[in-house]
Amino acid sequence: MIKLKRLNLDSSWHINFEKINFIIDPWLLGSEIDGFKWLNEQWHIKEPVKIKSIPSFEFILISQNYEDHCHINTLQELPKKKTLLATKKAFDKLSKYFSDRKLVLLKENKISKYQNINFLVLKPNKKIDPIYYALVIFNTKNEGLFYAPHGFELSINQLKLIKKIKIKLLITTFTEFELPNIMGGKVNPGMDNVYKLYNQIKPKHTINTHDEKKKAKGLVSSLAKIKYADINMIEKDNSINFIKIDNYKEKTIS
Repeated sequence: MIKLKRLNLDSSWHINFEKINFIIDPWLLGSEIDGFKWLNEQWHIKEPVKIKSIPSFEFILISQNYEDHCHINTLQELPKKKTLLATKKAFDKLSKYFSDRKLVLLKENKISKYQNINFLVLKPNKKIDPIYYALVIFNTKNEGLFYAPHGFELSINQLKLIKKIKIKLLITTFTEFELPNIMGGKVNPGMDNVYKLYNQIKPKHTINTHDEKKKAKGLVSSLAKIKYADINMIEKDNSINFIKIDNYKEKTIS
């Protein structure tokens, strides 16, 4: 059983898995800036859950090094005693800010274990930025969830790595977000990738993430071509066993 609660309408979550509570990619304060304000600055349209109102949690999971996932201002306001688990690029960034906190590196294309939960970090076949990871979070029974906030292209070897894992829940973006190639190309691959992932990993259910229509300014927003999915149509079609979560209420996935 997996219990989920959005902490914002973008890609911040509170998750209860194996009776262990943790949060993913918390961005709950102010704007997020990629590099410089003139390049990209974004704000939530709907106010996120207040930090004091977050349900209890044991640790924090950071999937990407980018500010909308690894939001330093938010992390500085969260309890120092909470361990930060992070993928390689996020770990390197966090190391510069949090020498007083416990940091755990989740190795790429390998299984790491923390508090009786297994974490498999999948790295895309890219050597230059932007690099967006996917994470498989699973228990000792090989049951779990697949978190890919920027979509993901699974290699043959990665498919073999997750072959024995029963994915109960796919959490991924439905949005297509494209920039000029020199700026990263397709940042979010859209629904074609959702259907491909769904057919590859056969999850029991699918939930969308990283699809908030945020307020933005800067060069990125002026050049971006964005196509938002029709959530109501996807829910009606139900070909990917979609569950809509568009509020801050907790949802139980069996």
